[in-house]
Amino acid sequence: MPGTAQLDGRRFTAVAVMLNLVCCAVAGVTWTLFDREPTAGPSEVATNLTITGEPPVTPTATDEPSPTETSNGTESLPLSMERVNGPAGLETVIPRGWPTKTLSEPGSEQATDPADDRRIIKFGGAPPSGSTNILDYHLDYERKVAKRPGYVLHALTPTSVRDHDAVDWRFEWNAPEGRRHVRVVYWRTGGIEYFVYAHGPAASLPETALIVRAMVDQSAP
Repeated sequence: MPGTAQLDGRRFTAVAVMLNLVCCAVAGVTWTLFDREPTAGPSEVATNLTITGEPPVTPTATDEPSPTETSNGTESLPLSMERVNGPAGLETVIPRGWPTKTLSEPGSEQATDPADDRRIIKFGGAPPSGSTNILDYHLDYERKVAKRPGYVLHALTPTSVRDHDAVDWRFEWNAPEGRRHVRVVYWRTGGIEYFVYAHGPAASLPETALIVRAMVDQSAP
């Protein structure tokens, strides 16, 4: 009947309009999903995890290593450091621009921060004075240093430097210029005990730790 045909036509038109609206909505959602900035997928997350499974810690201004430069195309060192030769064939690095002098102590050189003479590093090497192993020797020496005023021991532990027996010693005490924080690493090889040492006030402790680490990492033998 004509009335029925007209009604069916209107229904068909309404259904077509609704289908068109649904298609547009689906297309809009699809476009939004695929036009979004990509995020890290599982493989990227796995790449950014440390060996402990925890996300890496972003270094702060106090513990971020210095940038590096290449020396002779083969070795790298912090931009703020320069290479020096010390007693007994020691090669290491010190902060750039720190003047050095030879000390009366056997096999010892010193460099001082020109901007703050409370910050000092020492480095060198000499035959050990005793026949005991490196840890026992410095445990005995530590008992003598412990008599200094305000002495606090943070660590005196055996370690290794390029597979050589070594000791890492950290402490603080009331020096004439104020509270002094000290970090020193000793290691033995070829009948020589080598060392790198740094001390300074508490405020410079994070940088002092970086200096000692660079001096050991960039040293030879």
